[in-house]
Amino acid sequence: MPDQGTVVVPPAMRDAARDCELGGRRGIVHTEPRRLVWAALTPLLVVGLLILWFGVRFAVEDQRTSGAWYFSLPILVLGMAPLALAGWLVVRAWTQPRIWVGHYERGLVRWVTGKVPEVYEWDEIAGITRAETHVTNGLTSAAQRTLTVFPAGAEPIVVSDSCDGFAGFADDVDAAFTRVRLPQDAARLETGERVGFLLVDLDHTGIGHLDLRLDWQRVERVEVRNGILIIRQVGVRKPWLSIPSHPVWNVRVFLALAEALRRQHGPR
Repeated sequence: MPDQGTVVVPPAMRDAARDCELGGRRGIVHTEPRRLVWAALTPLLVVGLLILWFGVRFAVEDQRTSGAWYFSLPILVLGMAPLALAGWLVVRAWTQPRIWVGHYERGLVRWVTGKVPEVYEWDEIAGITRAETHVTNGLTSAAQRTLTVFPAGAEPIVVSDSCDGFAGFADDVDAAFTRVRLPQDAARLETGERVGFLLVDLDHTGIGHLDLRLDWQRVERVEVRNGILIIRQVGVRKPWLSIPSHPVWNVRVFLALAEALRRQHGPR
């Protein structure tokens, strides 16, 4: 994994962060250009050229014997199909935009090559989620990790471990956002407001999920285990709620506030 300090920051991103006074840079990730996959490209070229070669031979022979070369037109079209697909793969590899996401003291900057950089301060971000998806082909398995940031009124920013330096970047963004959002949401709770985390919510009376509510006197424990958010009820073996944690916004903030409220209002 490359050192974040060695990454050359694009001038457009650096200027946008400076103009919006986001402070010092804490981390940066970017997508790599798609490389040509020769294992897929070579068979397309070979098959296409072979079919095209046979088509040309048949066309020449048809023209010589009957004067109707176009009888071989279907073979020629069939040979052009894999060549066209190979050409599309090459063009896609050379023309795709790169995406840069920078983490600064007071927010994030996203820059897609060819476009204007987007700047979001922490207060302009509605929430973040993290996910880990396991993919298997029956023989091997791999984990795909993602960090999704939801700016208010804008397209989500999605960063995955296909980006250089993802692991440390995701941890730092999560921690920085938690430091900002935790006291804000705690203050909202103090005023009696109900704070939502997309699939669940909190207030001084208890935890809510859709149309269900569980008051703090009946909450035994709130935890995330193996990517599952589990809320246990006092005296009941089966969890009151067991859902994937990745659709829940700001899980770290939710867990910290839930534990504080459980201690304050829960069973003695």
